[in-house]
Amino acid sequence: MKMKNLFVLVALVVCSLALSGCLSHWFVDSTTRLQVENQSSRTIVGIDVISEDGTRTWQWVTDTIAPGEKSRVYEEDLVGLFQIQIKTTTGAYPIDEIRFDGGSEYVIFTDDKDGFLHYEFK
Repeated sequence: MKMKNLFVLVALVVCSLALSGCLSHWFVDSTTRLQVENQSSRTIVGIDVISEDGTRTWQWVTDTIAPGEKSRVYEEDLVGLFQIQIKTTTGAYPIDEIRFDGGSEYVIFTDDKDGFLHYEFK
């Protein structure tokens, strides 16, 4: 009789866990956290995400990040392939096709040898 009760208890636990939400969220992080470090000579005034069809833009990073500073950590439900745009006091710099797989991302912006804005994820 005890084995039957244990089986019923295990079955109830499994069913309740399965019904509590999407099981993939237990294994895949569905949000991306981003922190920006600005080592460039420009002041970054925001980072925008552009929709796949280019019709919608929303601001993800709203901090003004002076040279030598870091932003706070921003979190969004962004998993997949996106276009982003880095806004600085001297203009906007589009970056095409960045893949976010969820989890934490740390990006450092620097000036390259030609004076363009360069980024590297760490």
